[in-house]
Amino acid sequence: MRRLARVAPLLLAWTATLSLAAEQPPASVILFIGDGMDEHQVTLARNYLYGAEGALAMEQLPLRSSARVQTVREDDPGQFRYVADSANTATTLATGQLTSLGRIATSATTDQDQSTILEAAQKAGLRTGLVSTASLTDATPAAFAAHTAHRSCQSPADMAKAIGYAAATQQCMADQHSRGGKGSIAEQLLAANIDVLLGGGKRYFAQSSKGTDLQKAAASQGYKLLSRRRELLEKGPGSKLLGLFAPGHLPVEWIGEGNRRAQPIALNWLGEPQFSEPFACVDNPDHRGTPTLKEMTSAALTRLSADNAKGFFLMVEGAAIDKQAHRRNPCGEIGELRAFDLAVQAGREFARSHPNTLIIVTADHGQAGQIIPLPEYFLAWGNRQYPPGYYAVLKTRSGELMAVSYATNAPPNGRGEVHTGVNVPVYLQGIDAAQVPPLMDQRQLNRLMRDHLGLNAATD
Repeated sequence: MRRLARVAPLLLAWTATLSLAAEQPPASVILFIGDGMDEHQVTLARNYLYGAEGALAMEQLPLRSSARVQTVREDDPGQFRYVADSANTATTLATGQLTSLGRIATSATTDQDQSTILEAAQKAGLRTGLVSTASLTDATPAAFAAHTAHRSCQSPADMAKAIGYAAATQQCMADQHSRGGKGSIAEQLLAANIDVLLGGGKRYFAQSSKGTDLQKAAASQGYKLLSRRRELLEKGPGSKLLGLFAPGHLPVEWIGEGNRRAQPIALNWLGEPQFSEPFACVDNPDHRGTPTLKEMTSAALTRLSADNAKGFFLMVEGAAIDKQAHRRNPCGEIGELRAFDLAVQAGREFARSHPNTLIIVTADHGQAGQIIPLPEYFLAWGNRQYPPGYYAVLKTRSGELMAVSYATNAPPNGRGEVHTGVNVPVYLQGIDAAQVPPLMDQRQLNRLMRDHLGLNAATD
């Protein structure tokens, strides 16, 4: 009896522990990546949408940090480059390892596959999803589920093409099936058996591999094929989803009035700068009928969480923040960052009823486009002062004016703006503050996600 009296409290404690474990909701991760979304782009969108005292949904997450963006050289992986691209940074977020420009989850020079968090999650029995406003074969979504020497290896038709600007060690031919490779990114995405794939890129999947049409192959694998917004909104939980809502990237949500963008400053015959008139942002008619990023995110969360006792990993990309900055299109940038922030809001709403959800909002790299003084500042200096590059003045929602400058590539021959080497913001929810250092690198973000999902080397 005495022994039973001693053992009984231990049995009760053990039973209580098991009960708590059974009640613990499954761990899930939603990783939001705003492509090119550095502090300049965040501030630009916040000021336009909500004014100087406003805040985006992502800025209201309880924790924040700053992440270093790191890239190694293809010809010498022991040395760093200080400006990245989406392929190598998405690879680091996906794998926790560094690589060189253009690579998709493969190592610099040696071309070895790098295991991704999505693959580790699948091995652990978790559901997985990729959502993007870009083609699903674009660099960021690709890096979580494919392994290629270069981001340009998007479809079967690309595999025999030489990439003139890439190193000899980064040609698509190395990934051809005939050479023992895994094939194009589109083929690898389908082979990865991901539960939800939503974005653009229909033309890359409208091809054949080994005599088999890729979309028919997807249907035979149990994917429900979607091509219209209505189909997505009507689709409930159930089958795997492959949504291809545009031939390439999805159209942006906003454009400038009269389709206006930033322009070089014109000079009159006296050499005085002539600033163009301010303009506002309006809905893009070409986006009608296209699902929003929030709608795609909500559909993915519904599918991934339904009757799921093990949790999931979901990556959501706002891709065109970067693409519109390349084009010096501030309204395109702001509209896409707004769309991305609304998707973050959907993630936060989901987490309220799914408390073991880690939300991370970050960017892959910095971009061009910064807020600078209005024309009155330059005109006050004798009518001959003006900023370099491309310049626009926006009429914000609050009625104030805001000037934006793009100056990483010179007019008139600079075809587009280029990335910058700045740190990127990190916003978090669902994690202990003690786990979040004030400054980290992108490899640490991968470790935070793996830790939350209980993924370690044994599951890779």
